[in-house]
Amino acid sequence: MQLLTQKPEITAKNYLLVGPGEYPCGNNLYLVVSATGGRRWAFRYQRNGIVKKMGFGSAKETGLKLSDAKEKAIDALRLLAKGIDPREHRDEEKRRACGSRLFGEFAEEWRQTYETGMRHKAARAKLKRIVQVICKPLHKHRLHEIETPHVVNVLMTVWQRPDISRTTRQIIKKILDAAIAHNLRPKDNPADWASRLQPIMPKQRRRGTIRGGHTAMDYKDLPAFMQKLAGTSSQSARALEVTILTLARTAEVQTMRWSQLDLDGGIWNLGVLGTKNERPKRTPLPRQTLAYLRAAHADRVSDDFVFPGRSLKEPMSNMTMLKYLKEISGDESLTVHGFRTTFRTWAQEETDFEEEIVEHCLHHITGDAAEKAYKRGEALKKRLLVMQTFADFATERPKSNVMPMRAA
Repeated sequence: MQLLTQKPEITAKNYLLVGPGEYPCGNNLYLVVSATGGRRWAFRYQRNGIVKKMGFGSAKETGLKLSDAKEKAIDALRLLAKGIDPREHRDEEKRRACGSRLFGEFAEEWRQTYETGMRHKAARAKLKRIVQVICKPLHKHRLHEIETPHVVNVLMTVWQRPDISRTTRQIIKKILDAAIAHNLRPKDNPADWASRLQPIMPKQRRRGTIRGGHTAMDYKDLPAFMQKLAGTSSQSARALEVTILTLARTAEVQTMRWSQLDLDGGIWNLGVLGTKNERPKRTPLPRQTLAYLRAAHADRVSDDFVFPGRSLKEPMSNMTMLKYLKEISGDESLTVHGFRTTFRTWAQEETDFEEEIVEHCLHHITGDAAEKAYKRGEALKKRLLVMQTFADFATERPKSNVMPMRAA
């Protein structure tokens, strides 16, 4: 008959002497001794039907004493009585001690600061959605806990949308860079593209195969289209005409103000705040556009916006011109921005104007960073010549589809 050996009661005198095994010490505390002689304190408990274990540290001579381990066990039982998981409570205390913060609250503070430098309402709304909605899975994590797999999980939800996925990654990286600057996480950034994400992310389809560029009208069809616009008296038609002939972006015409216009000198001064690339922009006005603006100024209903909305204190909707373009053209694929491509194609196919001046008409400053730094000239006369030639082509009654090449 085999005799059962009872484990000795653990005391302050023998806990350093007992052999391998697990020894109950009361209050859910156990002394765990390994076969190699290692010994540690463990607290066992049940939470929501699941048995859990929580380590209290080493039980060696230089480690935690039995009396101290028992006090920790009693403290853990008190937390359980309050409905608190002692291990989660301990981890939270460690996080607080190291000064880390939740990604969600830190990201929101960063967003509110960062967006003060953003001019466009749509850009601010996009940033807010990315931080609050797309990045929501990261909100519950501490800044120092976030690793590359966490970032990958977020990016995969928008990976089939290249623009959004790229912007989301850039924003996450900026937020974590800010956390690093505040010493809230290690210096490595799990959202870095080259070192962390590019080697493991799946190949992404090229942007153009998903969304495509801005669909443009064939420049040969432009004169006939402009004739249709001329036969309509709506504000939408006039705004579309101004957009086409000034080669401006939709938002620039949408928010055009009388204070920006020099109707005597024929100059539209957008300054810096109204431009996309944050470079000063002054646009020479073709005589067709200037004639309309002078007449409209005499009959204006608003002293602020040239194309006011219903309240007169706000600009027209950014969808007004697009809706009207689709309606009058009957082509659902066309975009207002596409008329800039129409101009670019016309200049390339039908004229010999300098490419640099043609690009300048679109407010594209060519060259690398060093070259751009020295390109401060406006080339107003040269640009006006190009724009006036285009305006004359666009507003002529259709006769021939080909425009003769200009002499150099």
